[in-house]
Amino acid sequence: MWVPNIEAASGPIYLAIADALEQDIKAGALAQGDRLPPQRELAYQLGVTLGTITRAYGEAERRRLVKGETGRGTYIASETQKVSPLVPKEDEPDSCDLARNFAYPHLNPSLSDGLVRMARTAGIDRLNGFVPSEGLKTHRETGVLVFKDYGLEADPARVAVTCGAQHGIQVTCQALFRSGDAIAVDRFTYPSIFSSLASLGLKPVPVPALIRADGGFGAMDPEALARAATAQGVRGVFLMPNMQNPTTHTMSVEEREDLVRVARRHDLKIVEDDPYTPFLPETLPAFGALAPERTASIASISKVCSPGSRIGFVHVPEAFGDSIRNKIGESTWMASPITAELIAGWVREGHLFKTLRLKRKANRQRFLSARDQLAPHLLQGDVNKVFGWLRLPEGVDPDALQAALAHQGIAVLSSRYFQVKDHAPAPYLRLTFGSEEADDRFLWALKRIKSTISQLADLPQLTRPVG
Repeated sequence: MWVPNIEAASGPIYLAIADALEQDIKAGALAQGDRLPPQRELAYQLGVTLGTITRAYGEAERRRLVKGETGRGTYIASETQKVSPLVPKEDEPDSCDLARNFAYPHLNPSLSDGLVRMARTAGIDRLNGFVPSEGLKTHRETGVLVFKDYGLEADPARVAVTCGAQHGIQVTCQALFRSGDAIAVDRFTYPSIFSSLASLGLKPVPVPALIRADGGFGAMDPEALARAATAQGVRGVFLMPNMQNPTTHTMSVEEREDLVRVARRHDLKIVEDDPYTPFLPETLPAFGALAPERTASIASISKVCSPGSRIGFVHVPEAFGDSIRNKIGESTWMASPITAELIAGWVREGHLFKTLRLKRKANRQRFLSARDQLAPHLLQGDVNKVFGWLRLPEGVDPDALQAALAHQGIAVLSSRYFQVKDHAPAPYLRLTFGSEEADDRFLWALKRIKSTISQLADLPQLTRPVG
């Protein structure tokens, strides 16, 4: 049985166990397919709590070192990368999805109606060819309309059409930064930003948030950002000001201005990405409006009405316009003008805004249900936020909770997916409100989440007997 040597370790024990596992794999002491000992047995052998082993195995899975399967236990994984739980599978089981943020797709505009309208549009065949990498002017003007909801009066000459927000992040970071640059991110942030930065040779630097009076997370701490710029050579900052993922916080104007002052003082470029902004009733000034000389703003249609269209928009300082066009051209030549036209039609005809009204109404009820069912636990969010950030009671491990819920057919995301690798998972869980269509299944999942939290909170921690 594998038992790691952690006697000389310093720092969190669960990280020492994960580090020892990684070293033993590299040394050849453990091979692909080897089974790790059951968690309770290893906890006994090491004289630590069961929760410590659960965290260690969770960290090892995060590093793609191991894989756990029901009936097989935990074993050394192959060297192939594990597919993110955020990526849908065509043949995936019928679980109740509170993990992925597909905001009420059953309320999206009718695709068939949109395609019929397009087919009747004069000159439609022009879209069946190459267009400039930044997109056609009419489609960039659609981006201008979308950016108004983001608090930004965009210049169509500085707008480019992308294949969704994720592609927008990729090409924007390519255009603004160089390999090796350090980029500040929130302590908890959008999971895919980590892979995007890594693929470009950029280093994420986590920066803590201010803590609100209610105990929830606020905006990125401007003083901590300034320290990161000085001590770690940060060159830019990635922000989600309107509906921070996963904490849900909406920055006040004052919080935005404080961060702009730091960015100007330390010459930091700002990348703002806020795909959920249109769900908010109030329009606040974007960083692109407050600091236009250093901000790249990203907007997306995917979360609002059409993930299948893969259409997003970026708005960049004039100095980076050619670079953005080149990066789009190098990555995909152009976003599809066909789907860009579909989106443009929905915007022109008001379907986008009708869809938002329906989704806001549905989301209000979902949030209220979640808040009521999960009380007294703190659920950060409100009726306009399409996900919530649930604080767990002391002693409840978020990875163990995620695993326990998965066995019941409920998908959620532990805090570790939103953190830089090797950081200790915090006692939080993100719950999305709109991926599950049926209200009764959503309510059932909430009840199971609450009862499972109670069960884990009452579970005694196994420790090694003395004597």
